Amino acid sequence: MKNRYILVLLVLISCSQKAKEKEETVVKAQDAVAESIDSTKEVSPISFNKIISEIKTKSTPLIDATNFDSFIDEDDYKKVDVKALKLENIYPDFNKEGHHYRAIASYRVKISGEFHSIVVTILKGDHEMESVLINYDLEGNIIDSKVISYDEIAEGQSRIESKIEENELTINNILWIDEKKVETTSFQIKANGKIEPISQEENLIDSAIQQLNLEISKVNIDLLVTKVMPNNPQETIIVIPEYVDDHNDEYHFELNSHIIVVNSITGKITHKYFESSETNGWVSDAIELSEIAIDTAPYIVAKDTRAFGIRVYHYGRSKPNPYSNRTISLFIKSGDTLKKVLDNYDVEDYGGEWDTQCAGESTSVKNTLIMSEEKTNAYFDIIVKSKVLESKTFVDENGECDEESKTSSKTTVLQFNGKEYVKNKS
Repeated sequence: MKNRYILVLLVLISCSQKAKEKEETVVKAQDAVAESIDSTKEVSPISFNKIISEIKTKSTPLIDATNFDSFIDEDDYKKVDVKALKLENIYPDFNKEGHHYRAIASYRVKISGEFHSIVVTILKGDHEMESVLINYDLEGNIIDSKVISYDEIAEGQSRIESKIEENELTINNILWIDEKKVETTSFQIKANGKIEPISQEENLIDSAIQQLNLEISKVNIDLLVTKVMPNNPQETIIVIPEYVDDHNDEYHFELNSHIIVVNSITGKITHKYFESSETNGWVSDAIELSEIAIDTAPYIVAKDTRAFGIRVYHYGRSKPNPYSNRTISLFIKSGDTLKKVLDNYDVEDYGGEWDTQCAGESTSVKNTLIMSEEKTNAYFDIIVKSKVLESKTFVDENGECDEESKTSSKTTVLQFNGKEYVKNKS
């Protein structure tokens, strides 16, 4: 036991000495080049374009994992023109006494021809360093910036590493306490040089589109929808409408439907369904397809089987012949696919005709779906409660516009025939 204690003690002493030696080596290298990179000295008024033209360029994609191990020898430290790169705009304390900030390296990143991207490594005292991605406009003004790597040798518990791509930045914040933990954040590098966060929803959508091998230009982004499963937050439903062909008119198009379920954490598609515009009814013409929505009400269609709905809304723009219609389709999981068990059933239907002044008539039908306790082919029946409103407007004997209406209701039962729900014929 005594020998084991001595061995452990020797290992701890050895590790401590190595860490101290590393810090001393780093500090010596820093001191050796401090004079050549002193940011407090005046710099000659060299143009911004000349400065960046002399900085080494790297192509994307690239990984930036800058740390103290990258700066051991004197040659690792490079001269950086602090004033020309306007680093004090990002670090207001850069030249203030007691902060000991120094810029020790830089490189350009080839991202866009509309702005310049430069990564500068900043030494913050003797124990911290970070690299910051800075986007400049063509005149040298800072557009935006983001810290993309970080290292510290005081406690050695935290690091930042990043991947830079043509229009995306992925930052990994790494923390060691009891175990290694990594928090990943994604940013979009926009065409104007701004660096903006990408939401988890956007990440899931981008990943899904890539997995389906779809072209983003063929996706109707306005009608694309997502929704987290309320009974399982680790699953997200995504509806991706795909243009059938070229579309030059925002109101006239045909859409194929991609309905998928993805893992909310990994983004991997777990279940999917595809239907072409020839049968799904996703066509917009004189009757505009104006909305697609996900319905996650508890449609318990069978024991341990819950369906979700996709609602599609069409709207007619004709004033003499007003029209609108909303349908619902129900889907359940089946293996690694989705199965449609109710196809485009009307939940709202409105139509009529009038003279655009007063006289006219219309009929509105609203259907409510209620799950029954009765079963057919092991699936619960669906009771449809319908409310029908019939209205008529006319000019009365006094020459004023008047209205008459009557309301009625009826009940319909949908039963499962082994493949899908259909209206009970009895």
